[in-house]
Amino acid sequence: MLQTENQFPYPGSIALFLGLRWRVLSHAADGTAHIAREGDAASLTRRANINELVDPKIADENAMIALTDMSEAAARIGLFIARQLRDANEVTMSDLRRQLAEASREGRIPAPRDNFQIAMLLRRLGWRKVGYVKESYGTSARYARGAVQ
Repeated sequence: MLQTENQFPYPGSIALFLGLRWRVLSHAADGTAHIAREGDAASLTRRANINELVDPKIADENAMIALTDMSEAAARIGLFIARQLRDANEVTMSDLRRQLAEASREGRIPAPRDNFQIAMLLRRLGWRKVGYVKESYGTSARYARGAVQ
């Protein structure tokens, strides 16, 4: 029975839990599911609340939307970046990240998801990565205004 995939979240289906793939083995009356890890760690089993399990097909669809969607939050962040960098020719990711975090704390823009979202917005605004800058705590990506070559 467990060799074929069943509909999520029924026994036999695959679920995401804590970012990892698990196979649902059974359901309990208390609203939990007995799950086992997929792959090499298949001997690892545990109980998890059924409401905490995520359908991997829906997660994949949402990930694609996040990569292609120009949502209202991303548009607001992009406008803020464009306004902040209007007179600049170079910026480091760490400096821009600090400015965005401050604006987010003040409630002027939504918090950016991650550096990847910021990098994508910079590319859409015509900025390109030109290397890295050594800073006191590590390195940071350096972006310059101009077309990608």
